[in-house]
Amino acid sequence: MIVAVGIVFVAKPFAHHLQNAATREAQAAPLDLRGKTGPDTPAAKPTRTHAQTVVMVLNGNGQSGAAASTAGRLRGIGYHIGPVGNAQRMDYPKSVVMYKRGFRPEAVRMAHELRVQTVGPLDGIRANRLGRAGLVYIVGAS
Repeated sequence: MIVAVGIVFVAKPFAHHLQNAATREAQAAPLDLRGKTGPDTPAAKPTRTHAQTVVMVLNGNGQSGAAASTAGRLRGIGYHIGPVGNAQRMDYPKSVVMYKRGFRPEAVRMAHELRVQTVGPLDGIRANRLGRAGLVYIVGAS
């Protein structure tokens, strides 16, 4: 009986952790959406020009000036730059592009242009912090 109670107390938090990890993995996994289109599907074409796409740029690698120099690079290819600052963490090993609902095609385009491999929906950034930005570019170590 004591062993069963101990297993329940240990297994429940572990199962919750596994479920959260599986959910994150499923959200990050590529979707097979052949024949489907919409603002958040990979098949959708960007509907906003570079100039109509506002990007928040955050330093996620801790190197001084990383966000500002990246913002300048994005401005140089025509993007409208929103807030520039530091991410909550400074340990991003790679750069990340995140998008607000309806901005996935623009995020995929920008990631392709900048050779960023990780693209996903907003995670850990409050909408009121974005201002008018539809995309967030977190500058990683590489």
